[in-house]
Amino acid sequence: MSVFRLPAIMALLVAVLPALAGAVPALAQEAAPADEVVATVDGSPIRYSDLAMADEEMGAALAQLEPQVRFQYLLGMLVDRRVVAMEARKKHVDDDPAVQRRQEYYSEKALRDVYWVQLMQDKVTDEAIAAWYEKNIVSAPAEREAHARHIIAESEQQAAKIAAEIKDGKSFDAAAAEYARTPGSSGDEGDLGWFRREDMVPEIAGPVFSMQPGDVSGPVQTQFGWHVIQLVGFRDLPKPGLEEARDEIVRRIARDEGQKLMEKLRSDAKIEIIGPESAAPSSGRPQLVQPAEE
Repeated sequence: MSVFRLPAIMALLVAVLPALAGAVPALAQEAAPADEVVATVDGSPIRYSDLAMADEEMGAALAQLEPQVRFQYLLGMLVDRRVVAMEARKKHVDDDPAVQRRQEYYSEKALRDVYWVQLMQDKVTDEAIAAWYEKNIVSAPAEREAHARHIIAESEQQAAKIAAEIKDGKSFDAAAAEYARTPGSSGDEGDLGWFRREDMVPEIAGPVFSMQPGDVSGPVQTQFGWHVIQLVGFRDLPKPGLEEARDEIVRRIARDEGQKLMEKLRSDAKIEIIGPESAAPSSGRPQLVQPAEE
């Protein structure tokens, strides 16, 4: 069974903000029969579906606004746009070639957006979500957090000395008390706490996640200085339930299937770039900007 109903697809693939749709439930119902009118301009209706499309267009720029404020902003924008557009039609501006070219551009965008949704509908199903969950969450190793602490040394040479002394038998606590460069790197304040690999700077995460509990690193440099790090331990993070993970799984499947589909469609088309004969190797998309000459 497909779970990619139009409102969900528009929210996930065409970027309609869920918070706004939550504040005004019908806003997400772009194709629903009850597409209610929220305002009129000289009798011309503005509907919830217009707000959904405006949110698609402006959502990223308005992401920090409260849903109700955002709703009012978008509605005001649509009213102003309709007022100006109606006046422009009276002046026959719609006959201007610049307007017609823009209409062609946005017509093509609309075709792409709606057709892409249709193409994705049979890719993200309850069965596909359950299979992805079983393979990538249930059957996969649990994500781990590490607990570590550190000493910030004055220099690489001092960090090497600290590490050597700990290796020869000095306790990490004793070394921290003797060599701490700042109060923040001794005692409990030198504790980095529990963290996932992606939540820590790579220079620290790399050695920590390759160590065994109790191990002490050699000198490690970050933007904050030179560190000596002790791994205290690891723990497994609890795995999310299917419903908790559902939205993220939908995004992952849509992204992966969309990438494969786009590569197939692109390979089937005859594409000729008029201009620089270079392309981005990772995405296959043409590089249209001429590289700067050295």
